[in-house]
Amino acid sequence: MSFKDRHIPCKDCGGEFVFTAGEQEFYAQKGFTNDPTRCPAGRRARKEGRSLIDVAGGRACPHDVSGQGRITDEAAEVSSSARPRRSDDWARSYDRPRSESRGWSSDRSRREREPYTGPLPSGPVSATVVRIDPAGRFLFARVDNPQFDVYVHGSLFSQVRRSIQEGDQISVTVEASDRGPRARTFDLV
Repeated sequence: MSFKDRHIPCKDCGGEFVFTAGEQEFYAQKGFTNDPTRCPAGRRARKEGRSLIDVAGGRACPHDVSGQGRITDEAAEVSSSARPRRSDDWARSYDRPRSESRGWSSDRSRREREPYTGPLPSGPVSATVVRIDPAGRFLFARVDNPQFDVYVHGSLFSQVRRSIQEGDQISVTVEASDRGPRARTFDLV
């Protein structure tokens, strides 16, 4: 497939920029189907969350080949306000300790708990599901005798992810890991 340089109007500065044959070939290799709508200065400004005036350094866009494009305060405001800024309150909500924001357990935090170091059963044991990650990436199950919690990765229970609930009985084969016991196999009882 042969590519030719094309002139495309910029959405931010209003001028035309050259979409080169090399850029078109790159887009095709990456599987991109849409042409760019902003000149390189406009794309950079949007990516960095800055105004087009700051990026271009003046009133004329350096990528404008038509001579028609001008960077106005309005275009700069559109470019800089395109990405929403995080408010301080929103950012602070993610700085809270996990125990305050999630409320999963009234137990001691995970860092305060010592991992189980006792003997692990050699064969399959029955356990009760005590916690399920809301995203379904993992769960914890409690083995009764001796009592300890087992980490179960989501790949082990992916086939029954939608039907499993806290309190369900499962059968697991347990192995040791650097973070404590984890399940090697999983079966729904």
